[in-house]
Amino acid sequence: MKIKSLDKKWKEALFAASGFGPNLMMILMGAFFTDAINPTALNVQNNPLQSISGICYILPAIFPILWAISKAFDGIIDIPFANLTDSLNTKWGRRRPPILVCLIPMIISYIMCWIPFGSYVIYPNAPDSREAQIFNTVWIVVFALIFFSTYTMCLIAFYGSFAQVCDGEEQRLRVSNYKATFDTITYALVYALVPVILDATKMHIDKIAIFGSVLMLTMLIPLFMIKEGKKYGYPEREGISEERVSIIKSLKVTFGNKVFMSWLVVNCTAFFGLQMFLVSMNALINGGMGFGNMQMAIIETCAFAPVPMMLYLFNKVRKKKGVRFTYQTSLLSFAVAILSFDFASLYVTGGNLTAQYIIAITGALIGSWGIGAFFMMPLLVPAQVSSIEEKLTKQNHSAMYFAAQAVTTSVIGAIASSLVYENIKMLFISKAKGGVVWAEPSTTLAPDGTLIEITAGENAAKLLGVSADTVFNLGTLLVPIIVSIMCILGFFACFKMPKDFTPECIAKEFKRQNPDLDISQITLEEVDSSRDKEVTFMNCAYWLLSGSIFGFIWSAFQFKSLKNNNKDALVCGSALLTWALCSFVPFFTIYEISRIYKSIKNNNPDAKLSSFKWHIIFGIILPIYPVNVVSIAMLQQDLNRA
Repeated sequence: MKIKSLDKKWKEALFAASGFGPNLMMILMGAFFTDAINPTALNVQNNPLQSISGICYILPAIFPILWAISKAFDGIIDIPFANLTDSLNTKWGRRRPPILVCLIPMIISYIMCWIPFGSYVIYPNAPDSREAQIFNTVWIVVFALIFFSTYTMCLIAFYGSFAQVCDGEEQRLRVSNYKATFDTITYALVYALVPVILDATKMHIDKIAIFGSVLMLTMLIPLFMIKEGKKYGYPEREGISEERVSIIKSLKVTFGNKVFMSWLVVNCTAFFGLQMFLVSMNALINGGMGFGNMQMAIIETCAFAPVPMMLYLFNKVRKKKGVRFTYQTSLLSFAVAILSFDFASLYVTGGNLTAQYIIAITGALIGSWGIGAFFMMPLLVPAQVSSIEEKLTKQNHSAMYFAAQAVTTSVIGAIASSLVYENIKMLFISKAKGGVVWAEPSTTLAPDGTLIEITAGENAAKLLGVSADTVFNLGTLLVPIIVSIMCILGFFACFKMPKDFTPECIAKEFKRQNPDLDISQITLEEVDSSRDKEVTFMNCAYWLLSGSIFGFIWSAFQFKSLKNNNKDALVCGSALLTWALCSFVPFFTIYEISRIYKSIKNNNPDAKLSSFKWHIIFGIILPIYPVNVVSIAMLQQDLNRA
């Protein structure tokens, strides 16, 4: 008899949280890592987004190639690893052993990627620090290969267990939705909350990454929740061995499925632009627009806070118009939204802060429609296809569908984020003089023997023969254009997809591949009814977790800052009490905000505080302060000015 792994609802949510830590750290690396070790596209000196201000740790001409190879390698190994975990047969099961073996090397190698900087002590007087840059380039690539390999094995084993641990289609969809919820939270934390933490703690990004690596221990959860191995009758059940799928057959079935392949083409096209955007987002905001970390958090908040509502609307439109039409609208909206980074750039606006805010916030709100779809679709399609196949054929090689998706997007992502972005961010342009130059940071020795860092922008200005303040990074201007073009190409590629990925549609494709299959058991109503039951609940979860969770942390930082600088602004002078009241007592924030503004005015009569009336309006509409991310952002700006 099959023993259920997820026999309670709370276990479904806990199991879905297994990949939270590794995914969070991988997204953090994708968002900040390459700009941290080569800050050419960043604008502000002594910026926490850099590991150490102004230093380029790697060889800019060589690193993008090696980084692209390592990222592509991350995708290629998905295939053999997926087959390994699909076919592994041990007394401990097939999914748990790979996770157990790879967990500790994954954490250690991740940390090592962020600390290759001892070479600057080894070579303190190296001309241009080339020996140190060579050392760091090799160091990072080697540990990155180890991290990507172990990360892939852990996550592929986890994804592959979905079909095994879930008891039927209804539970599988529920767990998939929980997983998508946690994915949304990871992006919100990385892109909206991390800049706030950097600003509040004055730490550099590498410290956040190293301290946060302990979160990868969430991958211990499947070791205790997956019921497999001899103790539970797996993989042998009642003396009957489960049929194994060879890697050749698995690849043939996966890549021979036209429905799935139509999605892969669309996903790869969109992912090229999406990956380039994600890896360059901080440079676009910090370097291209000249915004600081707190201003960056405001823009990211406007992009991520509406995502739950957008997902709700996405599902409403999907039911009426189908997945294809709805995803096409997401691609077009993102194609338009991404161009706001160019229109709000220093190159176009000349630093007009009001215009920048209006353009950037409008673009972020428009883009939030696409962000929700980008989270949901890559999980929905492989899970749907593999679950229907298992129901029809009684064969489980679900990890291969996720691996096929991962290998294609990894190669595409490596090209976009490494070969393309890492090279175009070394290009510079000036309004004062025509032409484009390629420049990299350099160092020189001062008369007293100290090492002086010269930024890439300064070298570009010298090559162009203009002042440094007239030079702009061309890469931050090209990225939005490239991303927009790729989204538009994805829009047209969608016409090859089915209108909807219904069980009936998928079953017919398997029937085409194997005419002997009986697909009469697959009915559209059977699966769709279970899916619709989850819509209301999951969208409430999306809103609560991704739309407001970082608001609780952000507001705590604000009250702590006020306690240190202006204790009279807080109730009883207590940051904790004020935070608790604003977090759990509706409308209390209106009173507290009035105290804060009155206190600021008393201490600084010249302070320009024009947003108080908006706090009242949003405080009525959104009475719980941490949920009211608009007021949090406005107050943060006023506190910075005061």
